[in-house]
Order: sequence, then C-alpha cells, then structure tokens
Amino acid sequence: MSAALMTPELVRLDVAPPGDKHAVIGMMADIVAATGRAERDGLEAGLLKREESFATGMPGGFAIPHCRTEAVHEAALALVRLSEPVDFGSADGPADLIIAITAPAGTDDQHLKLLAQLSRALIRPEFLAAPRGRPPPRRSPRS
Repeated sequence: MSAALMTPELVRLDVAPPGDKHAVIGMMADIVAATGRAERDGLEAGLLKREESFATGMPGGFAIPHCRTEAVHEAALALVRLSEPVDFGSADGPADLIIAITAPAGTDDQHLKLLAQLSRALIRPEFLAAPRGRPPPRRSPRS
C-alpha cells in the first residue's frame, strides 16, 4: 500500500530561504529524502535538470519544480512556504510557495497529470490563500 502523496512531513511553513532557487531545490530534495521516498542527491539532480530546461516559476508567486527520476522510490508532493520569496524565473516576480512534484522513473505520466491539475488549481486566488495562511479573497456579487 502506498503512502499519501502529501503528508505533514512533506510540508514546511515560514522557512527562511537557504539561498537562491538552486539552494531551495536542494532543501526540497532534503525534505523528500528524509521521508525515505527518494535518494537525495539523485532527486536534487533531477529537479535541477528540469529547472535548467525551463524555469518552474509561475504567475502568482509560486514555483513547481518537478521531475521523474530513478532516484525516487515513491511519488511525493512537497510544499514549502518561504518567509522571503526567491526568484524561480517567473515574469511577474519571485515565489514564496514552492511545490515539488517527484515521481519514480518508468511510471506513467501521473506526475504530468498532477502538474496540470495543480497548475489549474493554483491560478485560483482562493486556492493560494490557504497555504499562505490568509483568508480566501471575497468575491464581488454579480449583477
């Protein structure tokens, strides 16, 4: 039986960034590896390789570093809320919410489906409010 994709051990809130995006990605690899779901150095290498292909920063102040690699034994979704944003290459500015998606090599495109679902959810302001510890934005009544 596989564990939940995200558990409390995979979440860190109000973390001081350890440096630039490469250091943050290293921290994400530490978090996932500490749960036994991945080999740390291989996971970091996979996440950095993806980041070199294209920046994972998204509009709205979040980034989604992701990879599928043999270093991952079990899929995971890790979340870090940074106390200070870090540049992940988004045109609209740095990211304070970092969500890593890690999947084992040889698996189907589950991580890409999850990435697509997550990307759609993250464009909704009410979805982003919760991990930032804010109340959801009020919607104006329609006429």
